[in-house]
Amino acid sequence: MTQQRSFSNALKWAYTGNWGEKSLSSLFIFIIAGRLGPREFGIASIALIYVMFLQMFLDQGLAAALIQRKNLEQEHLDAVFWMDLALSIVLVLLSMLFSRWWAAVNHAPQVAKLITVLSMSLVFEALSVVQTSYLRKEMDFRSLTIRSNIAVLISGAVGVGMAFAGFGVWALVGQQVTRDATAVALLWRLSPWRPRLEFSWRHLKDLLGFSIPNFMAGLANFVDVQAGSIVLGLFFGPVAVGLYRIADRVVGGVVTMTMSAIQAVSFSEFSRVQDRPDELRKSVITCIRLTSTVSVPALAGLAAVSYPLMATIGPKWIPASQVLKVLCVVGMAMIFAYFTGPLLQALARTRELGILEWGRTALAVGILVVAGLFVRHGPASWQIMGIALSRFVSGVFVITPIFLLVLMKLCGMTFRDFVAAVTPSAVSSICVVVSVYLFHLTGLLSGGRPAFLLAAEVMVGGIVGLATLLGLDSPLRRSIGSIVQRNLKFQSVS
Repeated sequence: MTQQRSFSNALKWAYTGNWGEKSLSSLFIFIIAGRLGPREFGIASIALIYVMFLQMFLDQGLAAALIQRKNLEQEHLDAVFWMDLALSIVLVLLSMLFSRWWAAVNHAPQVAKLITVLSMSLVFEALSVVQTSYLRKEMDFRSLTIRSNIAVLISGAVGVGMAFAGFGVWALVGQQVTRDATAVALLWRLSPWRPRLEFSWRHLKDLLGFSIPNFMAGLANFVDVQAGSIVLGLFFGPVAVGLYRIADRVVGGVVTMTMSAIQAVSFSEFSRVQDRPDELRKSVITCIRLTSTVSVPALAGLAAVSYPLMATIGPKWIPASQVLKVLCVVGMAMIFAYFTGPLLQALARTRELGILEWGRTALAVGILVVAGLFVRHGPASWQIMGIALSRFVSGVFVITPIFLLVLMKLCGMTFRDFVAAVTPSAVSSICVVVSVYLFHLTGLLSGGRPAFLLAAEVMVGGIVGLATLLGLDSPLRRSIGSIVQRNLKFQSVS
């Protein structure tokens, strides 16, 4: 293994990758969704959830095990690679076998044909698991960034082209398959690791003790995240799924852009300092502060501009604007629970992680089902709002407090540390919402195109939020000042 890259350099590339990937992906999705409408978008989402669920069985927590293990040997990598490749073929057959059943229970017969094509992604995923884990362990997020951004750009162009050519829901399928195929081709081009024609059961068993509990935790997290769309599909059909899914994807995209880079790097960093308590505590506080600084104001701003955003995508999507507000609040709360998982993984306490994840999943799904039954006979706007409010209750009042308490106990972070880390972003978020609301009261641009109003509100909220952050967050001011000084010095030398 090469010398481990620095945390800051890895974080820089991880952020670059996530911002590029998610911004481009969101742009293409908005264009395609505006062209198709809620029903076709919902049909594609139902098929994608099915395939994403099967993809989880290719990982089985082994990717995290490869990253966490300090003494990693070539035999570990070979064993995981060949097992995943063989398993992917079995999963493709199972995917096709049960596709008609999944389509029937979701009231969308067309889903079965989509799943047949999307199942190819299972093989692409099998070819990616070890290569991606290898690069993450080396903290080579530069290669991962190049791969993801190029794949999103190419697949987005394919999807948009198919949508305007009249392929309908198949545009989303073409986009997904193109993205997975391009990503795996680039991954093998950028990664130096290659499998050997060897398989060792002993080395595979070395990883299973860590991976199986981790897989169970990941499975619970998947069910929790996708439960809203699943319940909507089972109870109400593709239109409700499409409306809820677009709001959920927008929030998920912002969360991924602003914090998943930190979360991905944090696991490698926590693993590196797992036996040094003081450094571990500082790393966790740094991750909380960075995440809060970027994510909370962004989600607050997204909630404030939800109506013009949905109207810009298309009039058919406006019913999702109120749901978007609720999900933004849930996202702001849940980001503080996201580092508990990486920390438990780094400390090899995957059994506790599994218990936590399944506990929160059982609670969240139970509330979701009750909400679904309650709004079952209402209009689509009631249905999606009922699901969103159920996630609000479980996420804000139960899950986040529990996960945050566990995180603080494990790393030795005090409540005072936490408050100090999140105060600048909390104040900034309030200022963002107030500034957008005051601008809205002026009535400027309200009679014009939604895109113009959206751009103006984003600009107002962004300027106010950034100014507030710079005024309150001294570490952020120092970081930006350092970057400016380096650029000025570089220009003077040039």
